[in-house]
Amino acid sequence: MSVAFDGMGSVVVTFQANSATAGKPASMAGNNMVANASGGVAPVGIILNRRGNHAAVQIQGYTQVKYSGATTPSLGWNQLVTDGTGGLRLAASGETGRACLVVNRDTENKTMGLFL
Repeated sequence: MSVAFDGMGSVVVTFQANSATAGKPASMAGNNMVANASGGVAPVGIILNRRGNHAAVQIQGYTQVKYSGATTPSLGWNQLVTDGTGGLRLAASGETGRACLVVNRDTENKTMGLFL
């Protein structure tokens, strides 16, 4: 038997988006609008795709993302923020992160599988 998390508990919503890149974390950019997230903010979710002025954003469920920072997120619950380069990192003192359940890590490629 193998382990599979894809699709578990996924919630995807459509936002307005003038600039959004698939695979990158999203942050709020206005009423009903998201954009590629700058660094140090709690992610709204992960942008799945963009068509015209709209983006599909996964706000809940399992996803895989890049991580950065000197400390690798631990397996289990972590407070994560955007890193400004399309990934996530551990929240620093004074930053408000999003609680995410990290279930696997690839330290060679600096990616992690987590539940938003």
